[in-house]
Amino acid sequence: MRSYDFGSKVCLVERLRLGGAGVHHGALSSKTLWELSRDYQRALCKDRGYHASDVVLDYRQVCQCVEDACAEKQAQLERQLEVLSQPSPHGHEGTVTRLRGHARFVDAHTVRVEPLAGGDEGQLVRAKHFVIATGSEPRRLPEIPVDGERILTSDHVMGLKHFPSSMVILGAGVVGCEFATIFANFGQTKVYLIDRAERILPFEDEDVAHVCAANLERKGVTVHHRAKLLSMRVVGDQVEYEIEQASGGVERIRVETALISVGRVPNTRGLGLEAIGVSTKPNGSIVDDDTQTSLPHIYAVGDVTDDIALVNVGEIEGRHAAERIAGATHERLSYENLSTIMFLDPEVAAIGINELKAQEQRLPYRVAVYGYGLVNRAIAMRSKEGFVKLLVTDDDELKILGMRALGPHASTMIESVSLLIRKGRSIRELAELLHPHPAITEGLQDCVRMLLGTSIYKPEVFPAELRLARIGYNEG
Repeated sequence: MRSYDFGSKVCLVERLRLGGAGVHHGALSSKTLWELSRDYQRALCKDRGYHASDVVLDYRQVCQCVEDACAEKQAQLERQLEVLSQPSPHGHEGTVTRLRGHARFVDAHTVRVEPLAGGDEGQLVRAKHFVIATGSEPRRLPEIPVDGERILTSDHVMGLKHFPSSMVILGAGVVGCEFATIFANFGQTKVYLIDRAERILPFEDEDVAHVCAANLERKGVTVHHRAKLLSMRVVGDQVEYEIEQASGGVERIRVETALISVGRVPNTRGLGLEAIGVSTKPNGSIVDDDTQTSLPHIYAVGDVTDDIALVNVGEIEGRHAAERIAGATHERLSYENLSTIMFLDPEVAAIGINELKAQEQRLPYRVAVYGYGLVNRAIAMRSKEGFVKLLVTDDDELKILGMRALGPHASTMIESVSLLIRKGRSIRELAELLHPHPAITEGLQDCVRMLLGTSIYKPEVFPAELRLARIGYNEG
């Protein structure tokens, strides 16, 4: 679409469904499932003056709702491409031609688009520039036989016929923890989570991981901390897995289903990159410099590179590549204000660095933590668990280094912080904004005011809900 904006004639080749993992089996699909699980959880609340009874839960109907959401987004993309494939009556020069099939480079300026059904040699397409955006797929382990029925990846979750009575999830990263949260929310599945590290989400600060882990365990999830998987195999109509605990003890457990969540691998096989000289890494990812590959006219964006595998990263890289091709920008793409949402319990929004990263880099910083229990909107929602954490530079400028927010509507606080990080501005600009009341964003504002010494609630009065600290380092 960005190349279309510049008046280019674009050929889009896709072998499967429009939208990729950003729509199907990935971001939109899993987050719709998460939202539905949260709806179900709220329907069963008994502390709000009502008590729902006879709540019927059907996994296939839940999946149908998810599939409807994905189909809606795909239909929007289909409509867009159909209209833009025709010359514009307003004189716009750009067009977008869509081809179905698998593209493979036959030389540095030509790809052959082979139909999936086979039967002919395919169609040759020549172009001045190429953008490789073939995404990624769930990583598999050679010693674990994924069959899509008993042992699954995230691509197979929508194919389940019912809620499994029990499930083990291998991998306690974001995706593994999200699916553990989803199935625990629905309350039909006993969930086990195998975690090699001492705690889940090891890349996040301990206070963030602790809240999420405590909620999972409160929902009945068993987390195998510091556990090593020894084996996993299908036995009859069950999956048997064996783990070695940190103490050295070995435990063997049987469940109905296993979900393998150990990362993703780039979809670069079969593209013919080696033949034309596009450099790749041993894991198959494409080597790039600001989206440009080792061949200057070929660009790579999204999960096929070693950059962070997120939909928003893929989108901004695609836009940037198109702008570089058109000569519309000469600035390098910045990842400083990269933001993410983790769909756990509670929702986690993150931008910039956390305390772990700041301390690894030995950056002096100031930090404020403001508990959701003091935020009026969270009190009104009867959902007070969580907090806002803000890291700023330890100087008079008080520029934002990063933020973490846990709780309902956490992601609503990202935009203002992202803008300030991008512009290199001080938190003072957030202190006097007029927020609607009551709003969750008021928690961010009071967190800022706490750093400035002007907050209404004082840390010495609410030591369990508020934290204010200044972190430095001894020489040596």
